[in-house]
Amino acid sequence: MRFGVLAALIIGMAAFECGAPTRATAVDLRIESVAAIVDGKSDVDGVSYHYLLARGGPKTVVLLHGWGTTSYMWRYVMPQLAALGFTVIAPDLRGLGDTAKPVDGYEKALIAEDIRKLLRNLDVGPVVNLVGHDMGGMVVYAYAAQHPNDVETLSIMDVPLPGIAPWDEIVQGPRTWHFRFHSVRDVPEMLIAGRELEYLKWFHNAEGVNTRAFDNEADEIYGRSYAQPGALRAGFEYYRAFPKDVETNRALAARKLTMPVLAMSGAGGMGSMYEGHIRNVAKNVRGVVVEGSGHWIPEEKPQDVIDELVKILPSPE
Repeated sequence: MRFGVLAALIIGMAAFECGAPTRATAVDLRIESVAAIVDGKSDVDGVSYHYLLARGGPKTVVLLHGWGTTSYMWRYVMPQLAALGFTVIAPDLRGLGDTAKPVDGYEKALIAEDIRKLLRNLDVGPVVNLVGHDMGGMVVYAYAAQHPNDVETLSIMDVPLPGIAPWDEIVQGPRTWHFRFHSVRDVPEMLIAGRELEYLKWFHNAEGVNTRAFDNEADEIYGRSYAQPGALRAGFEYYRAFPKDVETNRALAARKLTMPVLAMSGAGGMGSMYEGHIRNVAKNVRGVVVEGSGHWIPEEKPQDVIDELVKILPSPE
C-alpha cells in the first residue's frame, strides 16, 4: 500500500471517535484492519483500475464513490467493515482517482460491468453487497438491475437515478444546476482547469452540512486528484452520459429489484423524498434520513453509515 493512503486511513481511524459499530469488538482489531488494506491496480478491458482491498471473510462489500471524491471518501467506513470480518473493496471509478481516464465508456451500466470484471479479476464474489454514493449509487443500481442474482444487498446514498421519477423535475431544479453545466461539452473544463481545488472546496461546502468533515488534507487529496490530466473531462463525462442512462434505467426498472435495499439520504441532501424515489425500482426498501448531514454522508456522518450498513449486511461469516 502506498504510504499516503495507509497514513490517511490510520489518521482517519485515530480521529474517528464516534464509537464502534455493533459487531466491532476492540480498537486494536480495527487498527489491524487498516494494516490489512492493500491497494493495487488491475486491467479491465484495457483500463487500469485502482482499488483498495481488505480480504476478510466470504461476504464481500463493494464501496463505490461518486463525483467530487475518490475511494478516499471511504476512509472511515472501510476499516470498520474490514474489522467486522468482511472482504471489502473500494475502487476508484473509471476516469477518477488513480484509475485510468479513457475518452468514453461512462454510461453507468457499462461501468457496472467494469466493476463486475474487476471483482472477477481479484477473485472476489461472485455474490456481493453493493454500496454506492452519488455516481457510485447510479452504478450500483445498474449492477443490481443487470445481475440481481449476484447482489445480496444494495445500499444507495443520496443520488437520483436517471430516468426514474421524479428525475425530470429534479434535473430542472436550481440545486442540480451543475448537472446541466457539467453536461456542456468542453466549457466546464475550460473554466475550471487550474482551479480544481477551489471548485471542489466550494462544492463540498455547498452540498454539505457537517462541512468540518472536509479538512485541509481531504481538500488537497481531492484537489490533486481532479487536477490530473484528463480527470475533469472524465468526471464530466458521467453527466454527459445521462441521456443514455435514462434510456437504460427506464428499461431496467420494468423489473423491480427484490433484494434488501437501503436508501440513505442526508437531511440536507435529498431528505425524506429519497425512499419513495428508490421504491420506484425496488420492492424491499428501508429509507434512512441522516440528520446533521448533507450530500456527503460517508464523510459527514460515517458512524451513521456504518450503523445502517451493519443492519442490512449479512453476517460476515
